[in-house]
Amino acid sequence: MTRYVLGVNIGFHDSSAALLGDGALRWLVEQERVSRRKHALAQPPVEAVRACLDAEGIGPESLEAIAVGWDFSGTPLAGNRRFTDEGMRTLLFGTDAPETMPPIRWIPHHLAHAASTCYVNGEPEAAVLVMDGAGETQSTSVGVARDGEIKLLREWPVSQSLGFFYTAASKWAGFGDWGTGKLMGLAAYGRPQGGMPVRRTGEGYEISVDGAPLSIEGPSGRRAAMGPLMAYFPGFEAAVRPSFCGHFPYQERQGEEPIAYADFAASAQEALEEAVLGLVADLREQHDVPALAVAGGVAMNCTMIGRLVRESPFERVYVPPVPTDAGVSLGAALVVAREAGRFAPQPLDHAYWSTPIGADEAAAAASAEGLVVRRLDGDELARVTARSLADGKIVAWARGRGEVGQRALGTRSILADPRNRRNLERLNLIKGREMWRPVAPSVLGERIDDLMATPVGEPARFMLAAGTVRGELRRSVPAVTHVDGSARPQYVDRATNPGYWSMIEEFRHVAGVPLVVNTSLNLAGEPIVHSAADAVSTFVRGSDLDLLVLDDLVVARSETELPEP
Repeated sequence: MTRYVLGVNIGFHDSSAALLGDGALRWLVEQERVSRRKHALAQPPVEAVRACLDAEGIGPESLEAIAVGWDFSGTPLAGNRRFTDEGMRTLLFGTDAPETMPPIRWIPHHLAHAASTCYVNGEPEAAVLVMDGAGETQSTSVGVARDGEIKLLREWPVSQSLGFFYTAASKWAGFGDWGTGKLMGLAAYGRPQGGMPVRRTGEGYEISVDGAPLSIEGPSGRRAAMGPLMAYFPGFEAAVRPSFCGHFPYQERQGEEPIAYADFAASAQEALEEAVLGLVADLREQHDVPALAVAGGVAMNCTMIGRLVRESPFERVYVPPVPTDAGVSLGAALVVAREAGRFAPQPLDHAYWSTPIGADEAAAAASAEGLVVRRLDGDELARVTARSLADGKIVAWARGRGEVGQRALGTRSILADPRNRRNLERLNLIKGREMWRPVAPSVLGERIDDLMATPVGEPARFMLAAGTVRGELRRSVPAVTHVDGSARPQYVDRATNPGYWSMIEEFRHVAGVPLVVNTSLNLAGEPIVHSAADAVSTFVRGSDLDLLVLDDLVVARSETELPEP
């Protein structure tokens, strides 16, 4: 009989559920995808849990244990009613709660992050680097993993949070709490000027204010019960904001065009990169291992990860497809499965772990909106899509099991021709994004060196590393080349996504370049689509989307818009 462990992130933000069977990952679902509320702020993973169990065809009674990617013992949240057995019953299962709850294990947050990368990278030993906003009381942890045992040997307190630093800089530049990706994109337009409160040291980095390491008081009262982000961040932000005043335009952005903050963004980006390079240099001195495993929300900074691939002293850099808090559901479950003797570490070489779109669901969703469809076999579908892209069409693409993580990787994507710079503007208009923000290429894996002049390594499987586009190709693919000559490519593997690979290979034959533009299938303020109904709704509302590929259907608004096979 299969032994199941359910892992969860419980919902300050990016809540999720991961289901292991006999120690191997079966399903991972992010709550935002099914609830349709971006980042699932303050939302427990009830629907994500249900989606995992339903996909496996089991109920809560089949679970051997539940692993939570947090451990609040010794923190102000320890006595919160939500985290008692009774509270967790409702938090995780809602009205479907079982009479008898499986045993609950509380796994320290950074250990869960570490497991989410150490237990899936295929290495018997690796150095470990976890960086985020805040765990229970820490923000950065380093250590080593050997033969399944993870030892986190040093940590930095929340007052030294690189995640909080970059978020505070994002807010100063007018992008808000969730605008760190925008800040990273803007940095390419500027030149770093120094003067940030983060500096590289011989043992990693330090965040200092007025010449002294930053320290902030621990939370108390109502704020202490609101989770680490709300508890610690306001004090941290207040402490570092005065240092931002030394950067042009000297005040927080309010409504003006963001380009004036390009040098500020570049300065914040450089400070982050240098801090992380300091951390890995010290790690390599301490641990004679060839690989570096990275996790935590800071690992979403693909410019920084690109520098790690190029400049770190490690031979290999691995970042999982879900390095954010959504990934601690997987990490926590893996820790508990290992302790129970059902440890089956599997290298995660793809991100397709969410639930699928099937043929019946696709047909019903398209029919409900009165759309016209044509069913095609795999080869025809690849040819029709490639030809449509080459003809200038914008194509929404939703097939198979959804990808996990914040990057669309060819199962819930919007696609376009990279040869036409106008497509960047068209995509940003469809998605309600600023015109200066870049989009990324999906590249045939065996031809990625044809595009990139600098290595992007394994993180490119999950579109998590930026590098430099070859000079001679920048004019050929201007839609995916950023202002500094960089791109954030996705390495498309024929074995793990054969349908997507075949379509790009067809496009290569038609257009002469081995890549397409790939951005996530969603509109402004919405999560990446999850179901066939989500995809159809996005297509209908995205008026400049020309076609939708839904499972094995080509979907259009009218017969005249439907391409011939």
